[in-house]
Amino acid sequence: MSVHRTPENLAWTRLASSPLVQEQQVAFTCATGVPLALVPASVAAPDDHSLCVKGCLGEPSGKFCRGRLLQAEKRAVTRVGPVQYCCPSGLVKILVPVFINGQHVGSLLAGPFALHELDGALLEQLVERLDKLGLGDRVEQLQTTWSYSPLLSSDKCRAAGTLLRMFAKYLAESGKQELQAVEPHRSALLEKIETFLATCQDGRVSLKEVASKVNLSPCHFCSVFKKQTGITFSQYRVNQRLEKARALLGDDERRVSDAAFEAGFESIPYFNRAFRKRFGCSPSEYRARLLERNPGQANRNAGVAAMTPGGFND
Repeated sequence: MSVHRTPENLAWTRLASSPLVQEQQVAFTCATGVPLALVPASVAAPDDHSLCVKGCLGEPSGKFCRGRLLQAEKRAVTRVGPVQYCCPSGLVKILVPVFINGQHVGSLLAGPFALHELDGALLEQLVERLDKLGLGDRVEQLQTTWSYSPLLSSDKCRAAGTLLRMFAKYLAESGKQELQAVEPHRSALLEKIETFLATCQDGRVSLKEVASKVNLSPCHFCSVFKKQTGITFSQYRVNQRLEKARALLGDDERRVSDAAFEAGFESIPYFNRAFRKRFGCSPSEYRARLLERNPGQANRNAGVAAMTPGGFND
């Protein structure tokens, strides 16, 4: 998989490995008894299995654990909020997405923990589910995992959800501040380019025209621009249009397609792909977050997604 490393992704990586954040991570576990991991967004994860888990039931349970994690991540990004789900062992995990500058960069993953005692009826239900996954011979490992997992009351589970939301907000704000602090000094050349582009209302200006404006050949211009900004001029223009489209999406009277065309995109499918790659969600999902609309959020508990009576959120 080709990983698209944006400044936001890099900020998340630095934050996740910083001593202060790791101290807060340990403090959460000490206060709640629940393990906490900081995982990168799946779209930015390298091919080193950084999102994989070994699985407490032995192979191939790790594959199922990772599948549940990716499903939970997708729901959390759509909801722009916490998602509670169960791993194959029936234990509970909470995933809270973290956004920096509107881009999903990573998640807080708390768990596993239990909300119920492992009585006979629940064990029978879990064994039946394991049978369907081809893990019916792992009953002993299942019971061992449950015996070492913390048991949380409903109140403590809600409190853990609150702490996770506060932590996610802190990470989002810290990431934004870090990006502002490390923003490179703007060169005179780049300022001249942006000033010129601002006068091109329709956004149809060509690379040749911009290069001519700063008295460079197209080839030399591309080389200088990439060296100063770290990206190609083409990608720079796409990012500019995406930022404009993102601002336009705040107007709920304007259709998404209109926002795309006004920002300079000529293809809606391309706009959707570029927007998701840049911000980690679709334009419609981003608008829903801006307007605090969440059609898929049926949860009445703002801290944690609801579970079914059997303790599962499938």
